[in-house]
Amino acid sequence: MKWSIEQKVFTGFAVALAIFAIIGWLAYQSTVSFMHASTQAARSQETITALEEIFSLANQAETRQRMYLISGDERHLAPRRAYIDRIHVLFGNVRDATLDDPGQQALLRQLDQHIETRLALLEGVLKVRREQGFEQARLKLMAGDGEREMDAIRDSVRKMQNGEAARLQQWVDTSRQNADRMLITFFVALVFVALFFSVLFAFIAREMAARKRSQDQLARQAEQLREGEARLRAVVDTAAEGIIVIDEQGIVESFNPAAERIFGFVRDEVEGRNVSMLMPEPYRQEHDGYLERYRSTGEKKIIGIGREVLGQRKGGSVFPLELAAAEMHVGGRRKFTGMVRDISARKQAEAQQARLMHELESANEELKSFAYVVSHDLKAPLRAIGSLADWISTDYADKIDDAGKEHMRLLVSRVHRMDRLIDGILRYSRVGRVTEAIVAVDLNRLVGEVIDLLAPPSSITVSVENPLPTVMAEPTRIQQVFQNLLSNAIKYMDKPDGKIRIACGAEGTQWKFSVSDNGPGIEPRHFEKIFQLFQTLAPRDRVESTGVGLALVKKIVEMYGGRVWIESKTGEGSTFFFTLPNTAATASSSKGKRT
Repeated sequence: MKWSIEQKVFTGFAVALAIFAIIGWLAYQSTVSFMHASTQAARSQETITALEEIFSLANQAETRQRMYLISGDERHLAPRRAYIDRIHVLFGNVRDATLDDPGQQALLRQLDQHIETRLALLEGVLKVRREQGFEQARLKLMAGDGEREMDAIRDSVRKMQNGEAARLQQWVDTSRQNADRMLITFFVALVFVALFFSVLFAFIAREMAARKRSQDQLARQAEQLREGEARLRAVVDTAAEGIIVIDEQGIVESFNPAAERIFGFVRDEVEGRNVSMLMPEPYRQEHDGYLERYRSTGEKKIIGIGREVLGQRKGGSVFPLELAAAEMHVGGRRKFTGMVRDISARKQAEAQQARLMHELESANEELKSFAYVVSHDLKAPLRAIGSLADWISTDYADKIDDAGKEHMRLLVSRVHRMDRLIDGILRYSRVGRVTEAIVAVDLNRLVGEVIDLLAPPSSITVSVENPLPTVMAEPTRIQQVFQNLLSNAIKYMDKPDGKIRIACGAEGTQWKFSVSDNGPGIEPRHFEKIFQLFQTLAPRDRVESTGVGLALVKKIVEMYGGRVWIESKTGEGSTFFFTLPNTAATASSSKGKRT
């Protein structure tokens, strides 16, 4: 059990009080002992004084009697009687003071006997004086018995005084010891109390400091909690999704502004009412039953799962909602938080997308039909025109002048260009629509085959600068990329010593390929134009080109998630770059070089 600081301080003071009580009891005992010893010492002192006074009174009584014997004056007898009475009083005091000492009592009894004997002798002398006269009294007094008794009285008094002196010293020593013990007790108590209260003060100071730190921490946590609540409230109030909190009975406890916008209700119209008011029939009637089944069986249909449902706005219109519900426990109570989003626009977009997909599929079908028409219906007349032109040029060669021959040559050239253009359009249309199996393509072998197929003239050298990787792709598409880039470099080469270089390097998750040449180069203003369909930079009468090749390269590379671009300087040559993903690709260990 962890004690609070109040309990610890109370316990400390209780311990201190207990210690004070013990010290007080010890001090009381020491004080009582000291007072008892002091009283006994005083009594012993009084006894010694009384014994001295007894002996002195006995002498004075004897002196008064002698004066009477000599003078016969009766006035000396009255003081004598007073002295004897005083002796008896003092004798009683001494008896009372020495009751606890058997030795002193025995000596006191002897003293009593000697005093009584001495007084009896004195009475006898006094009687002889009265009856027989001075001379007889003097003779009796001189008999010596009185002197012996006085010596015995003196000896008994001295013995009792010595005994009382010893007792007095004992009580004085005891009193001094008690005083010393009391002083030591008070000193130890003072030191202990000082130490105890120092420790208690240090403990209280430490506990107060700890409490202060705890209070500061609690204050910071409370401030953070308030800030967190404020941020949470701000998030809830500014959230794009509607947030609704209900209790186990389905009663709405919180309804944020986004929910107000979605359902058209203000907060006061919803909070405190059943959440089923936001649902159309038949879900409205089923909701309370669902909550009851969940409480009794734990069966979940929406909580922790999320689904699309229907909601009902204030005006009664029904609309689709995306609902995500979560369960939480606050203060021992179970609550449910629902996040709702109006997906009417998304549903409309999905419907529009479905419609567009249908239209796209129709367009694809039309494109397939168009490709069929182009490949069969258009190319058949072209082949006929080409054949006819070749027949006329051959059979009527002697009847056609030079101008006519040139026209026939241009006609045949235009027919061949139209045929290549149709082939290019067919290849471009098939990209992404007609697919082959994705296989591992060894680019070292594929590029070698492309170079052999293009058969560059002896004035142009084509080299592979470093080993090319193996990529996962459609072989025909990758072949078209390299074939178009290399054929363009060969076609437009304007140097007597043409050089074309192929290179590759890894960049993150992609391979970066380059095809560079030392040809005429391309101005920066044409960098975007050359990748567009049917765009050429040189006149077609000078260089045969369909304007489809680079557009086809761009479409194929982007289909694989890569990109293509160009870097070029006029008169120095061009470099075409493109990237392909390197997933499941391994670099080849051989370096190829073709001429």
